Amino acid sequence: MTNFKCENKDELKAQCNHCKSIFFIKSYSETSHLRRYLNSCLKKINKGITQYTIAIQPSLGGGSSIKTYKFDADECRRVVSTFLVYGKHSFRTVEELTFRYIMSVASLNFKNIIRQTVIKDVLMYYAKKRDHVKEELAKAPSLICLTSDNWNYEHTNDE
Repeated sequence: MTNFKCENKDELKAQCNHCKSIFFIKSYSETSHLRRYLNSCLKKINKGITQYTIAIQPSLGGGSSIKTYKFDADECRRVVSTFLVYGKHSFRTVEELTFRYIMSVASLNFKNIIRQTVIKDVLMYYAKKRDHVKEELAKAPSLICLTSDNWNYEHTNDE
C-alpha cells in the first residue's frame, strides 16, 4: 500500500500497489481493513504465477531444458478456433467430453468454453483477417484479378 495525503489532514488515502484500488484511512490505527484487503487482493495472489509454473521441453541434444511457462487464454482460444475451422469440425466439438479431457491434460489453466464463445471468436478472427486482406489489396500497385474456383484435388485434399 502507498499512502497519499488529502486536503483534510485527518484523512489519508492508500492505494494498493497491485490493483491500484484507492482506500480511505481515518487514522493510522485503523488499517486492519487494508490488511484484510491485501490478503484477498486477486492481483497480488496471481502476480508472478509464471515463476511457479515450469515447462520441461526436450532439447536437440537429447536432454531437457527447463523454462518458465505462461498460459495465455486468448492465444489458446485462437488456436482452438483455428483448429475447428481448418479441420472443418463442428462448433459442438468444444463441448464434447473427450475434447475437454484433452484440453485439461494439455493445460490445467484452460477454462472450458462453449460453442457460442467459439462462434464469436471465429467471427472475430474472420473479420480481422478480412480487414487485413482488404488493407493488403489496397496497397497493391496495380489491378488485381481474383478468381474463385471451388475445386478439390483427390490426392492432396487441396481446395
